[in-house]
Amino acid sequence: MKKVALLVAVLLFSVASVYAVNFTPPVMTITAAPAVEYQFDGSTLTMPVTVTGSPAGTYFLVFTKDKFGSISKVRNGYLGWHYVNKIDTCLYVSPLTQLSVGTSNMTWNGKDEAGNQVAAGDYTYYLWGVDNTTTRIQVTTSVGFQPWGFMTLTTKGETGLTLSNPILTQGGESRPASPDTHVQGITRWVIGGDPTDGTLAQTTTANQYDTCGGVAYLKNNLNVFFFDGLKGGGATKVTMKYNWVPSGASELQTDWGDNGEFQYSGAWPSGWNFGPGCVTDGADYLFVVNADISGTGTESQIIFLDINDGSELKRLDLADWWVNPDDYAKGGQNCGGPTEIWVQGNVAALGSHTTCVNQLIDPYFTDAADAVLWSNTNGDLIGDHNWEPGSEKAWVCNDYNVGPYKYAFSTDANLFSCFPSFDQGAVSFGLYGPDGTGITYLALAGETAYQKFGAMFVDSGSAYDGLLCTNNIGSTGGIDTTVFWVGSASAKGTLSPNIVGVADAPAAFAVSQNVPNPFNPNTTINYNLAKAGKVTVDVFNVAGQKVASLVNGTMSAGSHSVTWNASKFSAGVYFCTVKSNGASKTLKMTLLK
Repeated sequence: MKKVALLVAVLLFSVASVYAVNFTPPVMTITAAPAVEYQFDGSTLTMPVTVTGSPAGTYFLVFTKDKFGSISKVRNGYLGWHYVNKIDTCLYVSPLTQLSVGTSNMTWNGKDEAGNQVAAGDYTYYLWGVDNTTTRIQVTTSVGFQPWGFMTLTTKGETGLTLSNPILTQGGESRPASPDTHVQGITRWVIGGDPTDGTLAQTTTANQYDTCGGVAYLKNNLNVFFFDGLKGGGATKVTMKYNWVPSGASELQTDWGDNGEFQYSGAWPSGWNFGPGCVTDGADYLFVVNADISGTGTESQIIFLDINDGSELKRLDLADWWVNPDDYAKGGQNCGGPTEIWVQGNVAALGSHTTCVNQLIDPYFTDAADAVLWSNTNGDLIGDHNWEPGSEKAWVCNDYNVGPYKYAFSTDANLFSCFPSFDQGAVSFGLYGPDGTGITYLALAGETAYQKFGAMFVDSGSAYDGLLCTNNIGSTGGIDTTVFWVGSASAKGTLSPNIVGVADAPAAFAVSQNVPNPFNPNTTINYNLAKAGKVTVDVFNVAGQKVASLVNGTMSAGSHSVTWNASKFSAGVYFCTVKSNGASKTLKMTLLK
């Protein structure tokens, strides 16, 4: 009997060892030369591209470079679907190219989307890829993508540095019959643990009103969070500040706002003005949304709160973009949102399942005309509503009765954007370029036409970077909300007919814009010296404080480069100053995390 018992114990241990497996994905990287020479003479550009981790269905894009200053409030395309403002724009998108792990070639004939030869000059190229051939890997069973229970991704820790293990937090959805306060469960999951081990999930509860939306954490303190809900039958929206109590009831922080609350009102029915919940910029702002998507709403505002004291700072009025009385008159809704905000560095991506509109904004402008960097609406078929021939509400944008239902919206470090796409057949998500150019709908391996709520980039430089999504494989009608992972990556560089070789001695001191820019976490500064001499390359923050010294010594004449690894620095704007022989140049660099 002892031998039998021992054998059973060994077998149980073996089974536990087999199933207690941490989530360790094969992270994808896509790399190419940061500066590529091309003469724009009608010849074919052949560019080596290296893929690691997993195969990549890849797009190659060509954009203008440093022309954003001359691009102001331009609207073009069918039905005026594409609006761009102070942002470089797309000239070319390649067909989808399947790249295996290893080094392959991407080619381009030098022509734009209209088939015209692109004029010689400096351009930015992008590469974006996703593993569309390998089975998805489960991240966790403890939290899941919900249509309204928005997921929060946290990539910064309490020290302000990038987390080695990002955190998912699910605020959940609750619509009780009574408008009184009730207990709402909140769960967070540290990415990397055994996906099936529910004991690894961290939980708390919050006394809240009718809730729907995500939570936001105080900068550098994951024990303090903010939650949003509807009160009094829906007439008032309330943001509250809590102290996280593990496995217990979180404590309302009454020293914030008005006795722990910030309240704002509007004319909306109960259950129709949830928005994204609370979103933070990772610094001093907390964003909440006032937008009634039920039908007659006339307001579309992002409200800026001081995250430290709960006071209202300003409102960004987006009604010109999200409110459309003509849509309401044709059977749609007056307002489409936004109901989602995703902050990436110094910009924010906006979306909603109820509308064709997606946007990228600079939220630090007060005037929406300056804040909107790009907007994608009906006309390019990516994210469009009522585009089908014979539609009863032809091209009506604000309509929550038709797909695609875009229950999430996120961007990666190079500002590619995606949304999960339901009701467009067996596709997984829609993809936009960094200027809002609609690229395609993509299907991951084994995709079905069933409901999907998740498509979220993780792109912080961690061992878990990629695309989070749902599975939707083999569904028999049930809704799959659990979290899976596939490899995804992007890269950027410069195309130019004037790439200076290392052996070429330049006629004058010159410094090129860092590549890539924006970047995460590495960027390269290239500079040319007309003669030998003392060289310093220093990095400063926006306050003018020197945060890094990259070069300090004597160098020969010629072309040089230095790479800055900013993995230990917070996202934001930095300045790099190169000095030599009495000459200097300063570059503005943007670190995205």
